[in-house]
Amino acid sequence: MASNASDVLAVELLQKDARLAVSGELGRACPGGTLRVAPLFETVKDLRGAGSVIRKLLSIDWYRQHIIKNHNGHQEVMVGYSDSGKDAGRFTAAWELYKAQEDVVAACKEYGIKVTLFHGRGGSIGRGGGPTYMAIQSQPPGSVMVGFIA
Repeated sequence: MASNASDVLAVELLQKDARLAVSGELGRACPGGTLRVAPLFETVKDLRGAGSVIRKLLSIDWYRQHIIKNHNGHQEVMVGYSDSGKDAGRFTAAWELYKAQEDVVAACKEYGIKVTLFHGRGGSIGRGGGPTYMAIQSQPPGSVMVGFIA
């Protein structure tokens, strides 16, 4: 899970240290030579800080240029349903997920970055599952820029 920008930057550093970014099969198979890192925000605390984490990441020139150059200016962000539902109950979790999505989209727009929100919904109701059409209908306006992944 991503509680801080450093959680995402650590994964980027591991790719670099493992030389995945410039060599081997991965370097040839991935656009830009690196795996796309999608921060996961799942606990209520992390959902409340999601926009701040994305803003912090995109305020770092190296990271923003990395996203632009290696991933066509496209950031994926995953929001999880299970932990937030367990932390606060379904109603509060749904509201925090909604607000987090709005904030992440706003943060990416501030920096001219496209975003895809990946919804980590479990199969059962207790893990955030449920009818997909309800998840689609509950998206904040403007949050589906590139695509919807559920």
